[in-house]
Amino acid sequence: MKLFNNIIGYDDTKKTLERLIDVLNNKDKYEKLGSSIPHGLFMEGNPGTGKTTFALSILDNVINRNKYILRKDESNGSFIKKIKDTFTKAIDNQPSIILLDDLDKFAKHEEYSSNEEEYVVVQSQLDRIKNDDIFVIATVNEDDNLPESLIRSGRFDIHLIIKNPNQSDSLKIIDYYLKKKKIDKDVNTNDISKILVGSSCADLEKVCNQAGIYAGFNNKESIGMDELVRASLELKYDTNVEDINKDDKYSLNVAYHEAGHALVGHILEPGSISFITIAKSDSQTRGITIHHDNENYFSDIDFMITRIKTLLAGKAATEIIYHKCDVGATSDIERAYRIAERLIDDYCMNDFHSHTFYNRHGNKTYQYKDEEITKLISSYYQEVKNILIDNKSTLDKLANELNNKKILFSNEIDNIIKGV
Repeated sequence: MKLFNNIIGYDDTKKTLERLIDVLNNKDKYEKLGSSIPHGLFMEGNPGTGKTTFALSILDNVINRNKYILRKDESNGSFIKKIKDTFTKAIDNQPSIILLDDLDKFAKHEEYSSNEEEYVVVQSQLDRIKNDDIFVIATVNEDDNLPESLIRSGRFDIHLIIKNPNQSDSLKIIDYYLKKKKIDKDVNTNDISKILVGSSCADLEKVCNQAGIYAGFNNKESIGMDELVRASLELKYDTNVEDINKDDKYSLNVAYHEAGHALVGHILEPGSISFITIAKSDSQTRGITIHHDNENYFSDIDFMITRIKTLLAGKAATEIIYHKCDVGATSDIERAYRIAERLIDDYCMNDFHSHTFYNRHGNKTYQYKDEEITKLISSYYQEVKNILIDNKSTLDKLANELNNKKILFSNEIDNIIKGV
């Protein structure tokens, strides 16, 4: 991946773009094979995922083409003129390449309309150059407000979705940003990547920098796990880590709830729990349990059933210990029911009587579906209670360790469970 040394991870995307660069640099080779040259590249993804970085890297590596970058930086009237002028320059100086950076920001979107003048002008210019040796790259955060006719094949033949990095890539990116910083020897970046899985590249950089600021403010000579964990939780979950270090008479209750999730998750699918904490999230949820997303989750029904049981385990653990209803399990129950509904309705796990696609039986079908979902949830809940009762000493140990340490990572959870 020598063409993209400034970008960590994203190996599949890099391969696609390397082929594109070879096509643009050696178009004669492909035309001799009878292959036409693509007209454009459309890259979509969340802010901070590196779309513009990819686009600029393409421009850097494409040779013998004049390059033009177009961003919305002027008022509407003058910007429309700038769009036309840029395409005119590209036509007059072929072969060329144009980057339409943040295309979705070219116009102020009117509700229920995607026919703003800027997009009409861009579309007309793309039609104007369809027989010219001009390649166009467009980056967007979201294409909901863009006319489908603007981004269709023929105008943009290559469509790429640039996703937030997976955990493996997140780990590489965190290591890259920490490489030039002073860090403690015991810093475990693998654990940090588990907290930040699903975060953008820009957010990963922000966490590493913020951790350094926390360390400096505390007059430390190096960045430690405390600073990295604090920065990670604050960015990802809007959590004030200082709050979870205060005495709280309810913290042990929360610890049992999260320990229940972790214990059942570990027993049914070892390694599925990335970390647990008794920190409050931005939604005022007391405690967080993060599951590692198994790549086979949507292709194997057993993983979905395990997720339901793990979600129910927080409520079960709290009620086993304190003998009263857990009022902090609302979101867990809702998520468990949503998964169960897919199993009963979409996948017809039990039978076909609860499938509502055609809804020929009206309310009778929905009533049967609801009954089947409730029976399924109740059955799994009882299984979960039995697991926790059989492993109560482990649950106690896990909850007390969590209450003391405030956060436990997967390797710590594993060691605690093995040690009981």
